Amino acid sequence: MELSIKSTVNLNNNEKMPLLGLRVYRIKSGIDTYNTVREALDCGYRLIDTARVYCNEKSVGKAIRDSGIPREEIFVTTKLWVTEFNNPKKALTESLQRLGMDYVDLYLLHWPIKGYQRAYIELEKLQAQGLTKSIGVSNFKPHHILSLMENGACVIPQVNQTEIHPLNTEEELLGWCRKRKICVEAYSPLGSEGRLILDDPRLICMRDHYKATASQILLRWCIQRGIVAIPKATTREKLEQNCQIYNFDISNSDLETISDMNCNDRRNYDPDKIDERSPLMYPKIVEEPDF
Repeated sequence: MELSIKSTVNLNNNEKMPLLGLRVYRIKSGIDTYNTVREALDCGYRLIDTARVYCNEKSVGKAIRDSGIPREEIFVTTKLWVTEFNNPKKALTESLQRLGMDYVDLYLLHWPIKGYQRAYIELEKLQAQGLTKSIGVSNFKPHHILSLMENGACVIPQVNQTEIHPLNTEEELLGWCRKRKICVEAYSPLGSEGRLILDDPRLICMRDHYKATASQILLRWCIQRGIVAIPKATTREKLEQNCQIYNFDISNSDLETISDMNCNDRRNYDPDKIDERSPLMYPKIVEEPDF
């Protein structure tokens, strides 16, 4: 399958989304995020994924502006945090101010907490107003998406971003979304932070055959199946390594071998139990200083 760093997937509203991107989760605001995004863009990345709760939108926006790359060539995602579900327009307007942009390419509901149906209908309005080109959800299961439509939503989500890696393949969710032309986007495609899965013997055996690292094989496993992958990386070496996944194809049997690693080991919160999480456990949102 011929793919490149410029490869995209067509969303159900005819927007094009890159198959590979950078997630800036837990990258410190200021120079750390700024340098990482600048390096990623220099390597050829054109999808940058941030969120209000990451507290680094200003740094992302400045890096994109300073890159000199036309805004329309970069796909920018941010997300509505759960404490702002009561006023999505205010939240997105403030995110755009921090980013220094007139629009984002994708705006997501971060979690399916109580009230997400009303919040999503507000996202539809923001899309109609041109403040975001596409809308979607994050960490949603099929019944959450069905509930959107049952409660008055008219726009099928363009994207469902969720935790996908070989230990948590989400095959049922993936098939369900594909039937409805909802693009699935994988965060933590190498396993969650601090719990990577790169030393599995099956991956080790594939490294020499494909002349690729274990992380490259896992990213190729995603994009070769049409799943958008947004690994986190903070060094030039890792950024380059993650985007050099276009000179080999994984065989169908090896794709299946990787998928057979699945044990439904989700490392993040269970979306069905997210309402049980105490607000005291939410990440603390701090205002990002200018730099």
